[in-house]
Formats: sequence, C-alpha cells, structure tokens
Amino acid sequence: VHGDQYIFLMNQIPDDPSIIKPTLDELKANFLNGGTRNISFRKQQLKQIIRGLKELQPEFEEAHKKDLGYSKFNTHAFSIGLQCSMIEHIIECIDDWSKERPIDTPLMATPGKSYLKPEPYGVALVIGSWNYPLLTSLNPGIMAIAAGNCVVIKPSELSPHCSMVMAKLFEKYVDKNYYRVLQGQVEIAKNICKHSFDVIVFTGSTEKGKLVAQAAAENLIPCILELGGKSPTIVDEDCDLDMAARKVIFGRFINAGQTCIACDYVYVHSKIKDKFQNKLLQYVVEFYGKNPEESQDYSRIVNDFHSKRILGLLNNCGGKILIGGKGDVSKKFIEPTIVESPDVNSKVMQEEIFGPILPVYKFDVIDEVIQFINKRPKPLVIYYFGSKNQNLVEKKTFSGAFVVNDTIAHFSHGNLPFGGVGFSGYGFTHGKYGFDSICHLKPVFKKYNLNFAPFTWIYPPYVGYKQKFIKAFVPISFGVSQSKMVKLGLLLSAIVIFLISYKLGYTKDIVDSSAQSIKNIVQKAGQKNEL
Repeated sequence: VHGDQYIFLMNQIPDDPSIIKPTLDELKANFLNGGTRNISFRKQQLKQIIRGLKELQPEFEEAHKKDLGYSKFNTHAFSIGLQCSMIEHIIECIDDWSKERPIDTPLMATPGKSYLKPEPYGVALVIGSWNYPLLTSLNPGIMAIAAGNCVVIKPSELSPHCSMVMAKLFEKYVDKNYYRVLQGQVEIAKNICKHSFDVIVFTGSTEKGKLVAQAAAENLIPCILELGGKSPTIVDEDCDLDMAARKVIFGRFINAGQTCIACDYVYVHSKIKDKFQNKLLQYVVEFYGKNPEESQDYSRIVNDFHSKRILGLLNNCGGKILIGGKGDVSKKFIEPTIVESPDVNSKVMQEEIFGPILPVYKFDVIDEVIQFINKRPKPLVIYYFGSKNQNLVEKKTFSGAFVVNDTIAHFSHGNLPFGGVGFSGYGFTHGKYGFDSICHLKPVFKKYNLNFAPFTWIYPPYVGYKQKFIKAFVPISFGVSQSKMVKLGLLLSAIVIFLISYKLGYTKDIVDSSAQSIKNIVQKAGQKNEL
C-alpha cells in the first residue's frame, strides 16, 4: 500500500480517543461480574479464537500480503499455524497454571496454610507491533485471556489490513463483553496508555517503550515491555560452518529483517571469516534466488518511511557491500544486504537495523567480542555458534536470552520465557512464565486458631519466660519450616512407637534376627579381608 492508497485505507480506521474511556469503563464493570474467572469459559474463548483464525485464514493471508508482502505459506507457517499451536498448548496447561501453589510456612508463622493464588489483574491492554501483526497482538492477548483478564488489543496502525481482520476476529468469535479490539491511528496510540488499565503489554521499539512506561507510571500500571535492540551473533572457529551460515541468513532475512530477535550483526573468527562469508552469500542466493524481488519467500518493508530509513543506514556506513545494497522504495523492496566491516560509529551500528542488512566483523580473541557487547545496551538475545567459548560467553555477557547453534527458534519454545532485560524490555510472555507475568500471584496465608501457650507468648506483656522463648525462637524461625517440623515429628513418633513395641516384645524377634544377619555379614567381610 502506497501514497493515496495508504491515506484512503487509514481514513477507514477511526482515530477518536474519546472511545477509549467508555470501552475501559464497560470492561472494568464486566470484569467484576466474575465471568472471566471461570476456567472453562476461558478455554472456550481460546478455542473460538482458533476457530476464527482458521476460518479467517484467507483474509489474514491477503492482509499480510498487502501489509508486508507475505506469501500464503509464510502467513500460515509463521503467523496462523504458530499462533494456533501456541493457543492449543495454553489450553492444555491452563488448569495446571491456574492452581493454587503451596508455599512452605516458616516456623514463625506456624501453624497455618500458605499458598500463591494466580489472580487476574483486571483489564489488560495489549499494544501490538506492525512487523508481526498477528503474533505481537494476539499472542500476549490470548495469554491475558488465559489468565482471566478482560482484554483490549490495539493493533498497529502501520499494518492496517491486518488490524481490520483482527477486529473482525474479535467481533465475530469472542465475547465482546470481555474482549475488544480498538483500532486507531496516532491520536488513539498517544492517548490509550494514559488511561487506568490494570496491566499493559507493549511490543515495539525501545523509544516507544519508554513512552508507554512513562504514561503507565502516572497510574502505577505494571507493564510488560517486549522491545528490541541490536542482538549480536558470534560465529566461533569450531562451529559447523554450513549450519551456522544457514541459520544466520534465516535469522537475519526472515520477514525482510523486520524481526526484534534478528541477527543484527555478526562477529566471526578470523580463521574462518572468508569461508563463512562465502557461505553467507551462497545461502542468500539459495534461499531467495538471484533476484530476491521475485521470491515468494522474501517479504517487503512495511512502508515508504521505513524503506527510506533502512536504505539511509547504508549511506556513509563504510565497509564493503558483499551482496545487495539496492532497493525500490516505491515497491517497499530492499535487497538482502551483507556489509563487511562497516564503521562501528555509523548509524547501521548505532541503531537497531530492523531491515535486511547484516554487518559482519572478524575477531581473534573472544574477549574482544564480549567487551564490545557489554559496552552496549543489553540485547534481547545473543546467538553463539560453536562450543569452544559458549560457557564463557554465556557467563560474561548479559541479555534477554542466550541461544547456542540456532537463531529465532527460541521464540517458538512454549516452555521458555520470552523477554528482554534493560533497554530490550522487561517482563515475560510465552508459557507459564508469560501466564505468571500477566496475572497477580496473590500470597494467601490462613492461620489455624490455637489460642494457648506457647502460641500466645508472642503478645505482651513480655515477662521473663516469654523473652527467653522469643530470643531462642526467632533466630531459627525462618530457617525451619512447618513441613520440616511435621516430618521431624513423624520421624520421632515412628521411633518412639518402634521403641515401645520393641520394649513390649512385638518387634523383638524381627530386630534380633536383623541384628544377627548384619553381624554375620560383618564377620564374613572380615574373613575375606584377612584372606
């Protein structure tokens, strides 16, 4: 979509911030009726979303093609199919994730029962990104639904076709009393975080994430920020060269590089640098052909602005362009581009690229790379290929995730949390960790009523015997738990019962027989040692 077409399309999307407060007020009132607390209801809503994704798949395919140049296969494999799989996993796990989680009670608080109760926040706001319009909006949204929240999804206005189909999905397939899609442009985007939602999940750039956090702070709203940054890739001398090159090209140029966990730049060991670069060039051609513009598997840049921005990163960046470097803004197309040793102070190395450009550098000593990474903001992920220095890199660097011998794949790992640290974000999505992030783990303590000594000695007046008891009791009260005391009590009880039964003769024969058997074994062992 370009020029007049884009303006016409955007005019079809309302941009009236006055609709935010009535929507939020209605959902907050509906949340209090308790409908979303029912786990069966949540499962039914998630199943409806799967049904809607499948029935609306042709519309999502067309929307992704118009917004980002996706092929039908790419839309299915990397959006709809992946999302359905994630939802099915959540449905399988939701009963377990929602259970009360027992916590051991310390001796200071005994006797009592302690547990964590997963409790929904209330109304969750999910702000999606344009680069993966379905995943970045719907994936946090379904996690919020699973946790029992009401949900408002604000899709990105930069992927308007996908935004419209997302609105249709929620309008047609889920309960509008609890779940809404609010389409909007700049005014809604600017104002929506100023309202008193109960939790906000944002996916986008670090700069926009700061604005979201700043607005949320006015109402003390907890946030989950899935941001980006420059994720480095290290290719060591003992790596599988062919596999590393394949995965780096895939991890950089999938979705034309518009991926928050893309390989933003590569450091390759000097001993294998030339061979590795030749492999990179080989797989660019093998994956996307000699003319990537004709490839069904190569996406387009989201709009003219970002096309110009990405091409602008190549201006005066230094280094040597090994492949690509050209583009057509009118077609939102930029060639897969590999640049050898660009200036580290140029824009291409100072900004998150978020496009199909891959800078490649060489290194001789791994500490050089570690130092380079640690001088910059903590990335969303660090990729390492090889084995020689993987433990050292993992130990000495800091990042949202650390992935060995692969790229991108950890996003689809349903049991690992996904999230950043520092400038790459905070909080988690995905799996149980994502569920826990989007709900409140409420501590619950239920005290048993024992209104007699020594349980009443905690109250004043603190006369001599109480002081002695408290002074002796307090130092051990946090290290010794109620369950340990119960186990110790059971063990002592068993010993006492055994001794009494032995004294009365009930177990004397068994004990004497066992003692004699042990004595015989010891004697035989002694005879063997003498021999």
